[in-house]
Amino acid sequence: MKLLTAFKRHFFMSLGNAMPTYGPFNRIRPAFYRMAGMAIGKDVTIIGPLHVELSLNEETIRGISIGDRAYLNFDTRLACRNSRISLGADVQIGPRVSFETATHGLVFAPETGRGLDHHEIRVEDKVWIGAGATILPGVTIHEAAVVAAGAVVTKDVPAYTLVGGVPARKIKDIERARP
Repeated sequence: MKLLTAFKRHFFMSLGNAMPTYGPFNRIRPAFYRMAGMAIGKDVTIIGPLHVELSLNEETIRGISIGDRAYLNFDTRLACRNSRISLGADVQIGPRVSFETATHGLVFAPETGRGLDHHEIRVEDKVWIGAGATILPGVTIHEAAVVAAGAVVTKDVPAYTLVGGVPARKIKDIERARP
């Protein structure tokens, strides 16, 4: 049964990733990822392909949730083995953005090597992440924050803040829209 479930996940992820990256396919693709086991909201656009670590561990796919009206550009990487990645509603993810929930320790122990630590990544509503950014384990990017292209985010980002650089640092506050 576990093997059949793994095959189903791989099959539907492969179908979604094999679709052309233009026009109506970008709105159809999320249906295949849902069939693979991802929690994906309404009116989501995924340019694709998505790069997800697939294994016999069902939590790999089930650890991903994408909110309503999210937009993910091509080559988004969602590495969430033994953890979770949560993308809120109305998020915009640029091309080649990488979400990494695992990290190695710094000290090498002969018995265990460096070991692996896993920490959830949360991206709240209305966040924009620019092309080529990397989001590292344990980070929360709060509402309506903006991450500049190429940034490496190692710490939480406050709401309505623009961050950029390696490592990412605050550049400025963002005005809130008037109602």
